[in-house]
Amino acid sequence: MLFNLCLKNIKKSIKDYSIYFVTLVIAVIIFYVFNSIDAQESMLILTEQKREMIKALVISIGYVSVFISVILGFLIIYANKFLIKRRKKEIGLYLTLGMSKRKVSTILVIETLIVGMVSLLVGLILGVGLSQLLSIFTASLFEVDMNKFSFVFSMGALTKTIIYFSLIFLLVMIFNIITLSRYKLIDLLTAKRKNEKVRVKGKVITFITFALAVVFLSYAYNLLFTKGLMTLDKTTIKMLVTGALGTFLLFLSLSGFLLRIIEMNKKVYLKGLNMFILKQINNKINTTVVSTTIISLMLLLTIGILSGSMSLASVFNSEIEKNNMTDYTISLYGPIEEYNNQLSNIINNDSFKRYTSIYLDYSTYNSETVTLENVLTDKSKEELKKEFGDALSLDYTLPIISESDYNEIINLYKMEDLKINIKDDEYLILSNIQMTSDYLSNTLKENKKIIVNNQEFKPQNDKIISIQLANYTGASNDGTIVLSNKVVEKLELQQRIIIGNYKENLDKDTINNKFVEGLTSSVMDIDIRTKLDMEANSVGVKSIVIFLGLYLGLIFAISSATVLAINQLSEASDNVERYRILSQIGADKKLILRSLLTQISIFFMLPLVVALVHSYFGLRELNSLIMMVGNIDLASNIFITTIFILVVYGGYLLATYICSKKIIEEKIRK
Repeated sequence: MLFNLCLKNIKKSIKDYSIYFVTLVIAVIIFYVFNSIDAQESMLILTEQKREMIKALVISIGYVSVFISVILGFLIIYANKFLIKRRKKEIGLYLTLGMSKRKVSTILVIETLIVGMVSLLVGLILGVGLSQLLSIFTASLFEVDMNKFSFVFSMGALTKTIIYFSLIFLLVMIFNIITLSRYKLIDLLTAKRKNEKVRVKGKVITFITFALAVVFLSYAYNLLFTKGLMTLDKTTIKMLVTGALGTFLLFLSLSGFLLRIIEMNKKVYLKGLNMFILKQINNKINTTVVSTTIISLMLLLTIGILSGSMSLASVFNSEIEKNNMTDYTISLYGPIEEYNNQLSNIINNDSFKRYTSIYLDYSTYNSETVTLENVLTDKSKEELKKEFGDALSLDYTLPIISESDYNEIINLYKMEDLKINIKDDEYLILSNIQMTSDYLSNTLKENKKIIVNNQEFKPQNDKIISIQLANYTGASNDGTIVLSNKVVEKLELQQRIIIGNYKENLDKDTINNKFVEGLTSSVMDIDIRTKLDMEANSVGVKSIVIFLGLYLGLIFAISSATVLAINQLSEASDNVERYRILSQIGADKKLILRSLLTQISIFFMLPLVVALVHSYFGLRELNSLIMMVGNIDLASNIFITTIFILVVYGGYLLATYICSKKIIEEKIRK
């Protein structure tokens, strides 16, 4: 009997709250798909470096999955709270008819168990199917052939998904039992809406609240524009706290402001059902201000994570080739007086002789007077300190190379058009980091002289030469000075570096590890970076950034939309009587449904608009920070991210409207 009753209750709940059950299925799908990466390695032909990167990706997703499960747990419990609240009267009737609280709790447990098992089963079936698409995406990401492609199934992902979601549904069962035990019969039978009790009344209080919101947000933005993201200390915490508090106060005062402003325009206020819509919005925002604030902040995280991951991934794609102009770079360390011996040992090494076709060694030199502090113009230094504050140090000493070494590097790169001929009293600057180049170019344009060994040098021209001097995953040349051979001979040696290429008739994937192992096993105090290793690292980092960005972004976006959808479905159920009265006093059905769509749209868009404003300024500052180490433009991807969120939002908004429409139409017909 209880089981049949549970089935009937579930059927009725699915009709009104299908979004909740669909979200459970989507959550299971996402969880399984992203945790099935461990099954990809077996069907991909990978180099050892890329195989290590996949293992790192699996470990990263494993850690993030714990965090994701906590988010999903809160989401499911939060949504389930609304379902229980909507059934208060039903539960009260069960108790009135003589059913004990224990039996009612048993009904709730069985219902949760059935819903959990069905959503888990459907989600896993769909997840296994969709994970095949992930296999194709992973193969393209790691740039490997699909010759061994086969059906992919991850027992590890299956086990993890079952365990995590079983724990979540167990918590939901416990939550339902505890919630039911606290209810009194009179409260259940006279159940009314009891959302968050946060209300703002009166024009004066509304104005003060809005003014405080402006103050807190202005203060948070001021910290952001100065050094909020640079220091990552108490200032950052203060910025985040005041920003969140300002957002909360903004939503708290927003409904009052909207109502007051539109009330002044009688034509708009008295048109159609606008008066009814505004009153509904005013009451709803006031009673859900906490959840609306949390949703807005989650959307801010979604935009930031997705925009950041997309931008970083695109940079890794575009930068890897132009930052690896040779097959390897060998940097010599240890005592400077031993460099010649090290160089001789490397050149005479069997692996080096067997696999290298062409190479050159060059030196970098040091001068205490050639620091960023001394090279940059006063205007550039002021701009940098204004943008990055005290956290920025300008004591960095720029390395110096000779004209002949530079020209030999250019020959090896086959970029003869960049060759130079420099005088003894001239200097050039090399850099391939955009932000550094922008500031150093001011030095050349203003014809600023630098001092080396008590001698002045003037710029040869006003152009920064963009070039990479060693193998790296991204742009790493943040400033190198070129001087004539005659001048460099008198400077202190800083480092010796060898760059070169493998023989063309060799399989580079095969000999890469042999080359590195052969050198490191016999020559001490050296660091080897190969083009293949940099490509593998780039692909690995890119894949981790993309997968984790999508994983977190999807969960945050869906969680935000689900909470809003459940809120609006609950609102529609609570207000069916009001809509029925509107119908009885002559309001047209189309007008009523249009007012419903307007309300739902406003509630969905308000937190998104605030999140977009926050993200615009946040990404702009974050972009400036990251430009210190690479040519990355975060802001350019905010448009694509917004489109993605709007698609997810639009889907949930449409589904919410359809479900709410059914609830309202049934009441109007009665």
